[in-house]
Formats: sequence, structure tokens, C-alpha cells
Amino acid sequence: MPSYIQPSANRKFVEILSDGTINLNSNPLDEIELIQRGLDINCVEKFRLELRWDLQSFTKAIGTNTKAFERYIKEHKRLNVTLSENIVELAHLASACIDYFESVERWNTWLNTRSLQFSSEMPLTFVNTIAGRELIKKTVDNLNHGYNA
Repeated sequence: MPSYIQPSANRKFVEILSDGTINLNSNPLDEIELIQRGLDINCVEKFRLELRWDLQSFTKAIGTNTKAFERYIKEHKRLNVTLSENIVELAHLASACIDYFESVERWNTWLNTRSLQFSSEMPLTFVNTIAGRELIKKTVDNLNHGYNA
């Protein structure tokens, strides 16, 4: 993780994704094991609802489509490693950003507001890539230190 990104003490979302098995006292290797095992689709759906994101925005953000996601739900399958990793990264991003914005609503408003730092696009547009998530984290970190975004 780049040095400018401050990890969040808020592990609520990772705890939801792990069905309570990972918390602040957990070993980082537990998270890797969770990703390799694949996230349980029911826990992922709880996370999506906590974010208050519609299915289309969420599936785009994690790198899949609504049909594939709905198939995981219907078949009660665990997600593959790539999707699981994207979701855990999104959980860390959400935790850090909500720490700053102090509510899911305020973070979602910011994500859906055009910004010069994002070429006059909405930050949500870039959440589906590693570089985009890093830019969002860096921008929020700059806000936390008094820079305008």
C-alpha cells in the first residue's frame, strides 16, 4: 500500500465480508485466505446493501456484470479470487473514505459528484480499477489534510 494511503481502523466492511471471522485483531494472512477461498455471495450482498449501491454500480465496480452476479446468488456460489480481491479492496476503500466523510450517504454523494481531480468525471467512474481506487484514496487523504478536491 502506498505510504500516502492511511489504512482505516474501521474494519466493519471486511468483518461483514468474512461473516465476522476477520476483525481488528485478525492476522493479515486471514484476509488473504478469505480471498483465496472466495467470498460468500450472501456476505457480499450484505456489503452491497450497506454501501447502498444499486446492483449495476456495484457489479461494475468489482469487475463483473449483473447477470454473472445474479448467477452467483442463484447458485449460492463463492466468488472467484479476482472478484473477491476487488471486493475486499473496495471494502478497505469504503472504510477509509467513510472514516473521512463520516457517513455512507456523504461518501456516496461525493462519489457521484463531478470533480476536477477526475477530469470532471465522477470518482465512482474510476472505482473499478486499482489505479482508480488509489486515486480516490489519495484524493480523500488530501481532503483529510486540507487540500481541495
